[in-house]
Order: sequence, then C-alpha cells, then structure tokens
Amino acid sequence: VRGARGAAGRGVLPDHQAAHRQHQGSAPNFPCRDSCQKGWRLLYILTAYYRCSEVLRPFLLAFLQGASGRPELPFHGISKACEQNFRKTLQFGGRSLFPSSMELKAMVAGRSAKRQLFLLPGGIERHLKIKTCSVAQDVIEELCCEMGLQRPEAFEEYILFVVTDRGEGLLDT
Repeated sequence: VRGARGAAGRGVLPDHQAAHRQHQGSAPNFPCRDSCQKGWRLLYILTAYYRCSEVLRPFLLAFLQGASGRPELPFHGISKACEQNFRKTLQFGGRSLFPSSMELKAMVAGRSAKRQLFLLPGGIERHLKIKTCSVAQDVIEELCCEMGLQRPEAFEEYILFVVTDRGEGLLDT
C-alpha cells in the first residue's frame, strides 16, 4: 500500500498488514463483533488514503466486491463504502491531507459524511452530503443533477470556487 500525500509521501503499508485488516473484518465467526467493526472502520480509513500494491489490488478489490455485493453479510454497508473509497483512491490518488482530529474521531465512531454548505449564484444556499472520498467532480455532478443537467458535457461547464475561513479564494475543478 503506497502513501498518497503528494511529494512528501507517507511511506508504505505492507500488503500483509492490509490483508490482516481484510481478514479481521471478514471472519464469519469472529468472537467480538466490536473488533470486526473496528477492523472495517480502519479499512475504511486506509482505503481513503492509500493505494495498494499491484499484487494486492485484484485480491482486495475482489474481497470488497464480494463483501459489498451480499447484503445478507454483516458489515455490508461499510464494505460497500470501503469499495467506493478504494475505487476513488485508485482513480484520484487518495486524500492528500490527513483528517482533522474531529473528522478522525467521527470516522472511528462510524460517521463518514457531513453536510457542507455551498453558495450558488443568486444567493442560493445548498447543503450537500460530503463523504470521506468526495471530490469536486462529485459535487459538480450532484448540483448539475439538481438543476436538471444530466449530460456529462454540462458537468464540464461548471467549477467550484472555494472560500476558506480566512476569506481566501481558491479555484478547484
């Protein structure tokens, strides 16, 4: 598993550790449900931040697809979220900044989304649910769909302008 923090990098999480997290969260007769849940939550965080090696990728993907594709299995919901995180990490490279202590506490407690305010032209306010691996394109697509614009070409006509708490503006896609 390779770090995804940009130029500085985060180092490597060996495949055997990722495989252990996978096994810990899937053991059918695991004696402590709480430990299983914690294993899945850890995997949820890891799949948001790290890519895995080429060797582990097909096995981890198959495991996540198998667990998320069977609603009768325990932890079906979080396994589906792990799979979505993993796919986003493969596509976009994972999150580049560590979560704040407040966000990390929320993820460990099983809360992985927050409502974020977006200001639209004309003073319109819209709250959207932002998940751990949400990217700007997800927000643009959701806002476009709410406006009735569902063609991929329409998504390319919009950008996000981010205003930080200091009032500084940053352009994003």
